[in-house]
Amino acid sequence: MKQRVAHLLLTIVVFTYIVFEELVWETIARPIYHYIHSLGLLRKLEERLRHLHPWLLLGIFLLIFAGVELLGVMAGLLFVSGHFVTGAMLYTGKIPVTAFAFWLFRVSEDKLLRIRWFSMAYNFVMEKIAWLKNSEIYRTIKSKTARIKAKIKLWKMRYLPRGELKREIKRIYLQIKKIFKKERL
Repeated sequence: MKQRVAHLLLTIVVFTYIVFEELVWETIARPIYHYIHSLGLLRKLEERLRHLHPWLLLGIFLLIFAGVELLGVMAGLLFVSGHFVTGAMLYTGKIPVTAFAFWLFRVSEDKLLRIRWFSMAYNFVMEKIAWLKNSEIYRTIKSKTARIKAKIKLWKMRYLPRGELKREIKRIYLQIKKIFKKERL
């Protein structure tokens, strides 16, 4: 019984991690991260961050990280309490902030990892992620997810020619906008 519960909990953790990694990070947060990184404005900020004391950088990073996590908890609570749209909007709104926090970490990683306890905590988390990725459950779910993604991609290519979905969304948006303009008059 104990093993079944542990297996179920591990499956939930792995599934949640894969969903986050595949859906949120790969499709939304990573492009935002790359966009933020490509902005010339942030190069000046990167240079300034490189001159800050590691403890000050850690304070800034942890403040942003804690805020992001708090937003995630609030979004989860809203979602569980039946406020699906508000919870989803709050969660979606936190994604750019998460991407910024990731960017901040990458820019100041060498300084942050000079702080012994932070380095130990970071290495601990990275070891757990590596352990998770090496588990049989992870490989099984990842394999099934890859097959599902491939089927969705084929379906999109077959039924939604390139750019068609975007055009359809824009068409619907313009129709809705036209309706609201009529109601104002």
